[in-house]
Amino acid sequence: MTSGGASGTIGGRARLIAFAIFATIGFAFAAVNALSELDERERIGRPLDAWEPWTWELTSFLAFLALAPAVFRLSQRLRPARFGWPATVGLHFAGSVAVSLAHVALMIAMRHAAYLSVGDTYDAPGPLLDMLLYEYRKDLISYAVLALLPHVAERLVEQRRPDAAPAPGRRIEVRDGSRTVLLAPADIEWAQAAGNYVELYGAFGTLLHRQTLAALEEELKPDGFVRVHRSRIVRTAAIRTLETKPSGDFELTLADGTRIGGSRRYRSNVA
Repeated sequence: MTSGGASGTIGGRARLIAFAIFATIGFAFAAVNALSELDERERIGRPLDAWEPWTWELTSFLAFLALAPAVFRLSQRLRPARFGWPATVGLHFAGSVAVSLAHVALMIAMRHAAYLSVGDTYDAPGPLLDMLLYEYRKDLISYAVLALLPHVAERLVEQRRPDAAPAPGRRIEVRDGSRTVLLAPADIEWAQAAGNYVELYGAFGTLLHRQTLAALEEELKPDGFVRVHRSRIVRTAAIRTLETKPSGDFELTLADGTRIGGSRRYRSNVA
């Protein structure tokens, strides 16, 4: 990573559950569609080699499955608490168009490769624009399902989590959309600015909290949080390694493997 960003797992368990659900249902639909196509062609007297409908359906399924992490990321970033409902809907609509175009491009490339492997050539069924519109009608549903699944899975994970006895010490009240979460400062690994909000990161995943970074920094300063970038603060106890760049900027690696970029202006805070 460069000093301008950070990497890490956000809501990893919920995303894994969502991915598994989508993959299972998606494969089931692909199998049913492939078998139905074979039966239909047999019924009208125009039989196909079995590999062809399976190729059509599986390439579509696998191409969208490859795009699932990108949709999960968009779902995490484009939320009403951050943009408001009209802007969120508009941004997701634009995202669905981009994802559908990527899906079609990847799907066609996979089909060409599959046909080439058996010494044949793939011909798209009709004009490209018609194909794009046809695929988008289906892709919009897939996009919506993928965007919602991680949030549904997260709620299910929270409901199944056994109630823990409250640990001693103070709590920070975090309002993430319609949820109110009480966090101990030690639960938070780092935070970064997001307009008039801050994104909090920790073992809980990520939460969007309505507070400025400067106000949060002041609140968490007694708990060992320091500024490492104009848009980032980190709990020093969570830092495992520090690497200084030739430019004077630096990179922190936290205990969970997350890497966070810091600017040289704040290097002395983690010396």
